[in-house]
Amino acid sequence: LVLGVGSGGGPAQWAAAGVPYGERGGRTDTALELLPALLAGERVRLPDETGGPEVELAPPVPAPPFWVGNASAVALRRAARLGDGWFPSLVPPREVATGAARLGELSARHRRPVPVIAIGVTGVLGAGPGVPTRAEIASSISKGYGRPLDQVMSIPVTGSPAEAAERLAAYRDAGAEHVVIGLAGGDWRRQCELLAEVRAALT
Repeated sequence: LVLGVGSGGGPAQWAAAGVPYGERGGRTDTALELLPALLAGERVRLPDETGGPEVELAPPVPAPPFWVGNASAVALRRAARLGDGWFPSLVPPREVATGAARLGELSARHRRPVPVIAIGVTGVLGAGPGVPTRAEIASSISKGYGRPLDQVMSIPVTGSPAEAAERLAAYRDAGAEHVVIGLAGGDWRRQCELLAEVRAALT
């Protein structure tokens, strides 16, 4: 089990949880600060202005690794201070390399091990009916995340297994040790077979 942690989502999602949007970062930090003790079964006082209630979870369980999502400067600082992993998604290798260098600096400042780096990508391998093109996937990213098309055109992992392996090798060289890929189309079983070829080419 790996626990992915982020403070993303729009204001409506936070409103549905009764949390002001402007408090999302502080709440995320507080949760990460308290979780290890809570999972260990310790009695923990929850914060509020008047002294919050004490909470104890039972039975105690080992804490899973905490992977902090997002590529922002805030997420990098959070990962270095409180996380076991940094998990940016839909960013080019050069941003991963820059973030990896910064993560090392921040971790040293906090006297903590450098978190593992995992990246999130999307794409589809091969070609044929029902298989979207790189441009179509990039257009979807652009619309979904409000990012200029020219900035995301290089993001989708597409083409042959050899081409995909070359793309993922660039992330590995930038410091990533894990990849989580969202398949953007095609036959699921065939995509997994092609991904197995990509993995073999990377080892």
